[in-house]
Amino acid sequence: MAITADDIAARIRRKFNDGEAKLPVLPDAVLKVRAVIADDSKGAKDIAGVIAQSPAFSAAVLRIANSARFNPSHHEIRNLPMAIQRIGSTHVLQLLMGIASRLYMQVKQPELQDAIRRNFNHSLAVAVAAQHLAQMIPQVAPEDAFITGLLHKIGVPTVICAVPDEMMACNAERRIEILQQLHREMGARLFHFWNLPDIFTQVILHQGIESDDRPREKLLDFVDAGSYITQHLGHAPLLDSAPKDTDPLQFRAIKRLGIGESHIAAIEIELDDSLEEMKQAFGGV
Repeated sequence: MAITADDIAARIRRKFNDGEAKLPVLPDAVLKVRAVIADDSKGAKDIAGVIAQSPAFSAAVLRIANSARFNPSHHEIRNLPMAIQRIGSTHVLQLLMGIASRLYMQVKQPELQDAIRRNFNHSLAVAVAAQHLAQMIPQVAPEDAFITGLLHKIGVPTVICAVPDEMMACNAERRIEILQQLHREMGARLFHFWNLPDIFTQVILHQGIESDDRPREKLLDFVDAGSYITQHLGHAPLLDSAPKDTDPLQFRAIKRLGIGESHIAAIEIELDDSLEEMKQAFGGV
């Protein structure tokens, strides 16, 4: 009897449950920033002092803070305290987690690393689109929409990095089937392990799924709408592909948010340039 994708997914799940497959830990710099933020007596300078100990994190935060996404005035931000004030301390912490996933969630196998790269690039496109939607339809903070979009498929590199041998033993089609089954569950486990707010876990578990138990959470709709619109505009995801030849305005998350043709056209105008800028901002990580 042939081994199915369900069998392999179940085997990987058991490895996580038994502790054979490990969730990635947060880097010390991120843990230290979280501790500083939790201390009401500390501020942006203290956070900057911790981030400054990591050249990779420092450079990435400054590049992102100076991007049009976070600095529409284009007044140059030259130091970390200014960058943290611009982005916000809580958002900096969450952004560091996204940077950490880019830094540390890597594998030696080129084929698997390419899958991680494709997943990250599409997540970045969703982040840009979701943020722009939130600027036009102010129902959530644009920074929240960006970071949630950036992290919404973190379960993909979580699985690949934990069990690369199992992934390499499958052909590309089977690999996608397995990731499709596991990425929500393992992404949610990771966020619980990292002690992120419940809203991130809710988005990971329910993104791309319309069901009776779907939370009535606006961030979830912004991420799903951003994902659908970016696909409609030609940015293909690694997995969770939306149905083709469907009118975007009939997509349920888009309808719930009241998104119209003018909103989609506005995203189309700026998406490619904004995405390229953000790729460069994250590219040095």
